[in-house]
Amino acid sequence: MQIKVVKAPSMKEAMEEVKNELGRDAVILHTKKYREGGFLGYHSKDVVEVTAAIEDAPAKGQGKRAPKAVETVEENAPQTRAGERPMPVFPANILNQYKTNGTQAGVDIVSPPLEMPSFEPRPASQEVEAGTAAEAVMPMELLPGAEEEAREKEPEEKAAETHMQQSKQEDTEKIQKLEAELSQMKTLLAQVMSKDMPQDEISLQEALRNQEVEEEILRDMAAKSAAGDTLVNCLDPKAKDILADYLDKVVNFSEGIQLNRHGVRIVSLIGATGVGKTTTLAKIAARFVLEKGVKAALITADTYRISAVEQLKTYSDIIGLPLEIVYSPDELKVAIHKHKDKDLVLIDTAGRSQHNDYQMKELQDFLAVDGRIEKHLVMSATTKERDAEDILEKFSVCRPDRVIFTKTDETSSVGLILNLLSKREIAISFLTNGQSVPDDIIPATPAELARLLLRV
Repeated sequence: MQIKVVKAPSMKEAMEEVKNELGRDAVILHTKKYREGGFLGYHSKDVVEVTAAIEDAPAKGQGKRAPKAVETVEENAPQTRAGERPMPVFPANILNQYKTNGTQAGVDIVSPPLEMPSFEPRPASQEVEAGTAAEAVMPMELLPGAEEEAREKEPEEKAAETHMQQSKQEDTEKIQKLEAELSQMKTLLAQVMSKDMPQDEISLQEALRNQEVEEEILRDMAAKSAAGDTLVNCLDPKAKDILADYLDKVVNFSEGIQLNRHGVRIVSLIGATGVGKTTTLAKIAARFVLEKGVKAALITADTYRISAVEQLKTYSDIIGLPLEIVYSPDELKVAIHKHKDKDLVLIDTAGRSQHNDYQMKELQDFLAVDGRIEKHLVMSATTKERDAEDILEKFSVCRPDRVIFTKTDETSSVGLILNLLSKREIAISFLTNGQSVPDDIIPATPAELARLLLRV
């Protein structure tokens, strides 16, 4: 591990020096701004201090070896003669931060102690109001002479009510039993008819099975569709309509991003590393700006990779959008307020491992600055189903509102999408199928997901 502390008059110059000395894959560990020089504070200058690091590349033909830190020299270190290397000085606070990154100790650093809740008695005025409301709903006393008549009718009315409830319950049970029997008959009929299909034809059911859709879902689809519908040829135009009708019943779709009638819509993309968040963000921005003429702005909190900032800067220049780079939740809050006059603000975040508690806590802190942020969890269609379920579970702490599936063109089976979303309430917003900006992205609809599952 090589660690470098860079000082420069501005953040831009500091980032350029980091990139020149450590390369594009450098990781930013810490940034600090302060003033130095002058006399009693007069004529002092702004200084930006950036601490960055990069992993040592293993030597050719050798395995991995222990990380080695870059030697740095502090300002007050002893001077050496020409040609001699200065003694290395390792900043203790940087090393401690790096060692505790991703551990419980690191989480404790950023987590303030919880305050004990206070339990205060309810004001007397509220108790009086509650008592008054209770008295208001108390039944009025029966009129003279009506009490005896009411007593005579009460057993008859109770018996009639009990009988009616029993009849309704019996009717409900009969209907449920008939529906279950009908579903079983339709499933058995589909199994029998599938044996008589021509060998050169692939049914809708078999096509979904080839896409690794779970058998439980195939049985449910056969039960909820008309008899024989799941056995139509997958190349028949009716097959896509039958599948789309079923998908509409079991999967929630948001059909992209819906803008507000009044006020800004704030959307953040979150997810694991390498799923294509930055490219997807650029695709969404280009579609709204170039096709719909929407006023938009980009914000990136992905400062861990210098190349990610440069990539988004390139896209923002091409599309003609302002780009804000933020390093803390407070800076994100300021950036959102700065662009409150826009129709859409898109926020890119750094990729997070679902197994790193420190990173997940840091992401939660960023997203908590504004309750209006709509969170889209970006997932790759190439992910193993077990890992995808783990990602959905672990990222649930951030309460994602939507899910986006990327890289559908890089896998031969996309049944994962149906298997995951048919069991959950979260809606799907976009599907992406390539690297081209802004072409390879579509709003998710039942028809588009059906077309993707059937590969037509």
